[in-house]
Amino acid sequence: MRQYVKVHLELLKDFRLTGTGTTCAMLRSEGLEPVGSTASGPLGGDQQIGAMIVSGEVSAVFFFRDPFSAHAHIADIEALSRLVDCYQCYYGSNYRSASAILSFMHGNLKRQMSTGVRCSILKPQGTEDVAEVVHAGYKSTR
Repeated sequence: MRQYVKVHLELLKDFRLTGTGTTCAMLRSEGLEPVGSTASGPLGGDQQIGAMIVSGEVSAVFFFRDPFSAHAHIADIEALSRLVDCYQCYYGSNYRSASAILSFMHGNLKRQMSTGVRCSILKPQGTEDVAEVVHAGYKSTR
């Protein structure tokens, strides 16, 4: 994650960043200024980020998982991944996908700043919020 931040520092500066306590400390050490901070991931920080997703405060999550080691808080990571899907947030779980997402989001941010038009994805006709479609599908089965 630190290497990712170093390479993408100039793009990241244009976004409002937050993260778990450990991630925010690393972001600060690289010269970024994240807003707020949660607990460390295994101590509840992942759930706090999840709450931010539910309340609409988070548009993207970058969580780099090591595919070769077990995580003590795997249940928390899976819950966070599920919320990302439920609320249709961008989710970069490795360097390459996170780089593509950040590049795409940065292009959209620059376009929005120059035109005033906000558009991050193509949506089905008549759909304002893709997450609402996901939620409606779930609610229709209950």
